[in-house]
Amino acid sequence: MPGVTIHDVAAHAGVSISTASRALRGIGYVDAGKRELVLRAVAALGYVPDASAQALRARRSGVIGIVVGDLGNPHTATLVHSIEKYVSARGYTALFTSVVDDGEAMEQKALQTMLRQRPDGLIVATLQTHISDLLLQQARRAGLPTTLIGRSLASGDFDSITSNYQRGSEILTDYLLSLGHRRIAFVGAHLSEAEHVGRLRGYLAAMQRARIKVRPDWVVGDDKPARPYYPNSLTGYRAAKRLLQLRTHPSAIMARNDVTAIGVIQAITEAGLSVPEDVSVTGFDDIPLAGFIAPALTTMSQPTEKEGELAAEFLIARLERPDEVIAPRALTLECNLIVRASSARAPSR
Repeated sequence: MPGVTIHDVAAHAGVSISTASRALRGIGYVDAGKRELVLRAVAALGYVPDASAQALRARRSGVIGIVVGDLGNPHTATLVHSIEKYVSARGYTALFTSVVDDGEAMEQKALQTMLRQRPDGLIVATLQTHISDLLLQQARRAGLPTTLIGRSLASGDFDSITSNYQRGSEILTDYLLSLGHRRIAFVGAHLSEAEHVGRLRGYLAAMQRARIKVRPDWVVGDDKPARPYYPNSLTGYRAAKRLLQLRTHPSAIMARNDVTAIGVIQAITEAGLSVPEDVSVTGFDDIPLAGFIAPALTTMSQPTEKEGELAAEFLIARLERPDEVIAPRALTLECNLIVRASSARAPSR
């Protein structure tokens, strides 16, 4: 909408101009509810700050911005490296920032920090949240080419690359079922998050097909209320401790990612049990470390490097052919089962 100002945004959101400004700049404290009202107003009115819009359209910096999640996860480091390698070979400089903590506020801050750098294009590989969806729509209206990894928007306005997390998790669950496991737990998400976590959906779908009722206490997230977060080894360690305290503990534990699985294995070992003789453990991602821990981790390998390369390829194509109309592309890559020593047939006892 032409002529929309920060005053219009503030009025539409029912907040002060200073509050609207702080919410958009990501500087200073803004109540989460008011921040969402402001971003909804931005989306409804089509507001883009004039200076930013002009800079995004007219200025070329040779910089591609990358916003990623937990850098403590080697999967993320591999993804960043693959993107940086691809863009550098084509004369671009990669500038990245990460979401240093869980929650929408931290993701908003990371995205806004990158947008203020005014890169030529943007690659985003973070958890999907409502706030970030609104910010990405704002960037699109400002003319900033953007490619998403591991997420998408319902509007379908963005190029996106993702692995088939749900199908991969179904294959992994079916594999454990084929080994005779029936008490299979899932660690790294709350049951209420299934709509947004493909790996959890895959586990639930496979268990349903096998006509095995999933007990609520078999699905364990972290200790905080359900919200987007990056599970880590501590998540897995604490969750496994809880599972092992059940009257009848699971014979297999599926972790949302490999880093979480490492924490699960540690908890099982501390409890005086063995992997996989007493409890099988699986991960997801196939990080480099997965084949070197003891026991080596059974996991689903996702094509992380390919995801990064394709995301960079899609983005650079838009940057170098600005006058060409390119329809948004959505590509899903398949995962592969990697069987190692951390899984075995279900114990007979």
